[in-house]
Amino acid sequence: MGGTSTLLKTLAIAAVAILLVAAVYAALTFPRTIVDFQVSFTIGLDREQREFDVPWLHDKAQVEVAVNNGSSLWRATITNANGNEIWSHSALQGEQTTYTSEWIALPNAAYNLTFSTIGVGSLEANLKVASKGGIW
Repeated sequence: MGGTSTLLKTLAIAAVAILLVAAVYAALTFPRTIVDFQVSFTIGLDREQREFDVPWLHDKAQVEVAVNNGSSLWRATITNANGNEIWSHSALQGEQTTYTSEWIALPNAAYNLTFSTIGVGSLEANLKVASKGGIW
């Protein structure tokens, strides 16, 4: 009878440890915003760049461009530390429209997000990059 009690305790401890490891992993890989900034461009060629790091255990990122006011041809790119382009998207967008990319494969590293406009219109927009990993 003493052996059964010890076995049950050991199984219970193992189950709690497995659940704890799974919960910590889920918390570390949960989607989060890693870049969030606003741009306000006037007529002509403008550019804004932000550096960001994809967190440990994250392997995907998603870009969101929310145009608040104005319209212009814009381009968003993600480059790695060597300046190689990983992802880009261009659009003629305006007057409160939102673009959301697919999830982009980005391993844990440093990257640059560049947002630029070309054209005669002015543009105000919010940009966000979210990252996720694992089971999400």
